[in-house]
Amino acid sequence: MTIGMLSSALSEEWGAKILVGALSAIKNTPYSLRVESVQGAAEERGALERLLGSRIEGLLCCNINPTAEMNDFFKLATERYKVAVVSTNCSFDFDHMRVESDGMGAVASLMEHLVRHGHRRIVHIGGDEGSEVSRERVQAFLSSVQSYQLDPKLCAVYYSHWQIDRARTLARDLLQSAQRPTAVVCANDSIAACTLQIAQELKIKVPQDLSVVGMTNERFCHLTTPQITTVDIPEEQIGRAAVQALLESIEAKENEVSTIVQRLPCTLEVRGSSGVALRNA
Repeated sequence: MTIGMLSSALSEEWGAKILVGALSAIKNTPYSLRVESVQGAAEERGALERLLGSRIEGLLCCNINPTAEMNDFFKLATERYKVAVVSTNCSFDFDHMRVESDGMGAVASLMEHLVRHGHRRIVHIGGDEGSEVSRERVQAFLSSVQSYQLDPKLCAVYYSHWQIDRARTLARDLLQSAQRPTAVVCANDSIAACTLQIAQELKIKVPQDLSVVGMTNERFCHLTTPQITTVDIPEEQIGRAAVQALLESIEAKENEVSTIVQRLPCTLEVRGSSGVALRNA
């Protein structure tokens, strides 16, 4: 009567919200939730072994992007112990249930907002090439570049590896370039905040000279100047839906496993960091 949870994002606001959602879903059930915070392959393996040793019936994984070896270990271990698996923001390649935000639709809504305001030089500062969520957002950005017939040379993708210093360096290089973008689509709100900081250092006015948009809708988006246009991702709903999917699978005693993806819609939040592109830009 125990559900296990592995997460590498509990220190992040969005990761904590997923945990809150998971706890709310399990509150009025006979099940308990055992949570393990992990960083890296060694901690992932040790935590999974402890959870399996405590005879969990289901496993919720959040923000786990394993090596090939660890991916195989997760697959074999959970199959051996007949543990149902649900993931969010993970990059497992074996069949299991997934609950995700509609990342493609979220980026598409940001791009539609910017193009509608006249932007044609739009760049994307992404996360990394290894995580599923980053790859999805890059794919959505490039699809929008193509569908709006934007110049791909002026609408490139750059990777921050989710590092603040790297994001600032990228933003400075981009905003000092001869073909400075008129808008930057950031893979999360922290990268957007870094871009705003660099714009202020370079005395580039936002949104008059530059539009900056993020993703996730962190609380600090209301504390920046200007406030950040972003996409609200329903993390608590994701946590609830993931645990509910696990409980339904356990109660149904399903043995056959296939990849089923449930995607929850996101909401565009337009604030002061985005506006109309300069006419001569």
